[in-house]
Amino acid sequence: MLKFMKKIPGGLLLIPMLISAIFYTFFPNFFNVGTVSGTFFTKKGINYILGLICFLSATSLDLKNLKNIIRKQGSILLLKFIISLIFGILFVKFFGLDGIFGISALAFITCICSLNPALYLALSYDYGDKDDIAAFSLAEILCMPAFPILIFSISKSSVIDWTPLISILIPLIFGIIIGNFDREMAEFFYPAINILTPFMGWSFGSGINLISAFKASFQGIFISILFYIFTLPILFFYERKILRENGITSIGISSIAGLSTSVPEILANSDQSLAAISQTATAQIALGVLLTSFFTPFIMGKFANKLKRENEN
Repeated sequence: MLKFMKKIPGGLLLIPMLISAIFYTFFPNFFNVGTVSGTFFTKKGINYILGLICFLSATSLDLKNLKNIIRKQGSILLLKFIISLIFGILFVKFFGLDGIFGISALAFITCICSLNPALYLALSYDYGDKDDIAAFSLAEILCMPAFPILIFSISKSSVIDWTPLISILIPLIFGIIIGNFDREMAEFFYPAINILTPFMGWSFGSGINLISAFKASFQGIFISILFYIFTLPILFFYERKILRENGITSIGISSIAGLSTSVPEILANSDQSLAAISQTATAQIALGVLLTSFFTPFIMGKFANKLKRENEN
């Protein structure tokens, strides 16, 4: 099984995610047996896993190399933020909250802001370097619901809650301090990141209902296409032509996170006017998660093979 998963780009994440989604779709309460099983096998434990991996990856973030990480991965993620902000504001300005073609501003902004750090981490292990892996902590900042909620709030000129962002920075800072204070601790924690990847995939999958996702087939496919069109070409051009890097990072961050399916519900709970569109938006986002989770590794595999051939010549 492990050999099979390793043959697939990002397979350590994708296979557990798909199996988990199947369980969640047909047996949604199967693992809700007490606190331990419920937390371990469902999405209830996802924040703990994300926090733990954020801490672990931050321990490998050597302050001596921080300049290089900020220059490459940091600037790419900043560009991702700017792209999301600009297109989010433009979408609301021209199409309003109801959106167009059945895609609401809620669904569009959530998707275009999304970044799957788990898949990024898995692809970084397969094709990237240690700096790519260390940048997981930075990538996770854009994965959390706080990011699309921030963009959505700015687009609507609403009040912004900074608490979720601060909660990510705490394990990040602790990891950097411990890893740089004791490099042996950093080397000790480093292998655990790969071990936790399948568990992270399972947690993401436990929030995806496959039936609901495929019911939103047209909008889900369309929103995935928009996600790639508005983000990947700009990020890839910036990394290849401006930074003169290989392009691995920009492709690696170009997928929609399973955690993004929680954003419509979170916003609907705080704004009742969004309740009517939150379920539809969730279904569209869920299909986007599935499609980009398989297409991004495919794109990465093709591009990595092309790079390999170029380096051999």
